[in-house]
Amino acid sequence: MDRLDSPTAGLGIPQAARHFGWLLAERIARGLIFFTIGLVVARHLGPTLLGTLSFSLAIVTLLAGWVNFGLEGVLSRDVLLQPDRAAEQIASAAVLRLMVGGVAWCALLAVGFGLPEGHGAEARLLLVLSPLVLLPSLLLPDVWLRAKLRGRVSATAQLVALSVGALLRLLFVLTDAPLTAFAAAAVVEAVVVAWLVHALARREGLHAPWSMARRATIQKLLGECWPLALSGVAVVLYMKIDELMLRALLGPTEVGWYTAATRFTEIWFFLPSAIASSLLPRLMEAQGAGEEHYRQRLQRSYDLQATAAYAIAIPLSLTAPWLVALAYGAAFAPSAPIVAVHIWSVVFVFLGVARGQWLVQEGHGKFYLVSTLSGALLNIGLNVVMIPRWGGLGAAVATVISYAVAAWLSSYFHPPSRRTANQLTLALALPFRLRAAFRSP
Repeated sequence: MDRLDSPTAGLGIPQAARHFGWLLAERIARGLIFFTIGLVVARHLGPTLLGTLSFSLAIVTLLAGWVNFGLEGVLSRDVLLQPDRAAEQIASAAVLRLMVGGVAWCALLAVGFGLPEGHGAEARLLLVLSPLVLLPSLLLPDVWLRAKLRGRVSATAQLVALSVGALLRLLFVLTDAPLTAFAAAAVVEAVVVAWLVHALARREGLHAPWSMARRATIQKLLGECWPLALSGVAVVLYMKIDELMLRALLGPTEVGWYTAATRFTEIWFFLPSAIASSLLPRLMEAQGAGEEHYRQRLQRSYDLQATAAYAIAIPLSLTAPWLVALAYGAAFAPSAPIVAVHIWSVVFVFLGVARGQWLVQEGHGKFYLVSTLSGALLNIGLNVVMIPRWGGLGAAVATVISYAVAAWLSSYFHPPSRRTANQLTLALALPFRLRAAFRSP
């Protein structure tokens, strides 16, 4: 394919850089606001109430991960390849998500009513949070905005909604509102971002009412994305299973300490997706320019992800006790060793996002499913052994090991991915190859 004929020919390096700049600015601002407000809320609630809220959010997040249905990577690719069908693709994906969301909503209510005695607070929170499993069906125009490198527009919607949610949480802290109010703030924030994404995407030229959905497109998405959907559930499962198992085995206070620690890690999870979405057009161009050029471009993208991950993990691991004391106070002192271990999971999260993009492009969705399920099952097994002995610290160790298996080591057991596994190993060895970090991806 000639470069001028490629589906991304109009999306050059300057536009990709601007898009990444907007996404990065939005995500940094989002991370700072989320982290700062999270500290205020955590200090106000204390470990036990924070653990109760986090447990409920973990259940909702798990079901919302199923509703996402792995559509975003496939839609990003299809919008770039077939821009004239973007509205039909977005509408069809939204209808598919709504159908799955209806099932998830019923499941969430069943979980809430089925919780054992002593979980009344969690049941009430699940009822308040239940709209969150329906809202992913309204967020798909953001995929179009990001695929078209309209980072400024996407960033505006996210930041306005986040600001609304932050102000609500501050108000609830100042007025000593009940725990259900903090759950309601999450719902309001999600509704605001969904409305803004629709309004701004329409202003940018996307008109995709659900009436444009087509059964054939829905069936195509269903057939292509179900392995990615299960993979997404598996990813969320091994990201949130720690909180669920800590609650079941040790109680809400341990969940509160663990949640406080993981916020030092999760604040960075925006970065690999921002890097990946900005590099996608150039990777697609390289795919048509020859195998060797494509492999070199992939290696550089893995190196860039590893560089960012090491720059985060090393300093935070070394300064964890001081950071926790400064951020949360003495009540959260047990969170410090958890931070020092859990922060290393970012290395495999960053590389996993980059590898996942390659798997979607190459049509290896079923292997993606197997690898993420293996990580989830390994995490559960390790948690059963480690949580009763070491609490949240054991859960952190289990998380890092399971992430490494799912995002990296599993590639060696899939013949088409072994070359990618070697590339990921080279990226992990980046401290010994520092010059590679400065090459343009």
